[in-house]
Amino acid sequence: MKNRIFYLLLLCIGMVCLTKPHQTIAQDCAGYYLLTNNAEYELLNYDRKDRLTGRVRYKVTSVNSSPSKTEATIHSRVFDEKGNLTTEGDYTVSCQNGSMFIDMRSMVNPDMLSAYKNMEVKMQGDQMDYPSDLASGQKLKDGSFTVDVLDKESGQPISSIVLHVTGRTVGEKENINVPAGAYNAFKINQDMEMRTKAMGMNMPASHIQTVEYFVPGVGLVRSESYRNGKLLSYSVLSKVVK
Repeated sequence: MKNRIFYLLLLCIGMVCLTKPHQTIAQDCAGYYLLTNNAEYELLNYDRKDRLTGRVRYKVTSVNSSPSKTEATIHSRVFDEKGNLTTEGDYTVSCQNGSMFIDMRSMVNPDMLSAYKNMEVKMQGDQMDYPSDLASGQKLKDGSFTVDVLDKESGQPISSIVLHVTGRTVGEKENINVPAGAYNAFKINQDMEMRTKAMGMNMPASHIQTVEYFVPGVGLVRSESYRNGKLLSYSVLSKVVK
């Protein structure tokens, strides 16, 4: 169960910034499509055997701009492999001085939360940054995220999950083909550690390595998760609706 939750945490790891070049927003942020109101796109999730495990559809529901910053609210809808809606949720992305900042709530597949539908769930965490001046060998900021599950009636804690993202390192550019198109993307490697506490007991930590393919001015177009060098799951950008 713990490993399944960890994999679900990884399925929606930040596919949140696409482009619409003619949109005028805060300085150096004009290229990001998901800072455009009503923009939509779709993400497909697969297991290590290339079997479709679900899809996530995103839509920008609001955009607030100032001379120095633009922030958008993204609404996500999660569907299973049969096309049935399982759950939905919201998170934010922002752009400042050309750099993207992604709410780490986007890293939690809302499908994971369906296991806690009769409980109270509180989430808090950092914003992951994607600077405008990415370069091979560059080190990016670490981040952490916490999910607390409480009994809805008593408010007593049931479990907590803490996710740490470390070692974010930018690699060389690679040519990536996904259903939405072909891209020349930076390869970003990072490590993830999940620690779970249930009923007051600490569970053994889980460790995963992830790879993101990030296109400056576009965003993330593919992500992969590995354990000990073996692929666990991956996600690809499949559709953009302007």
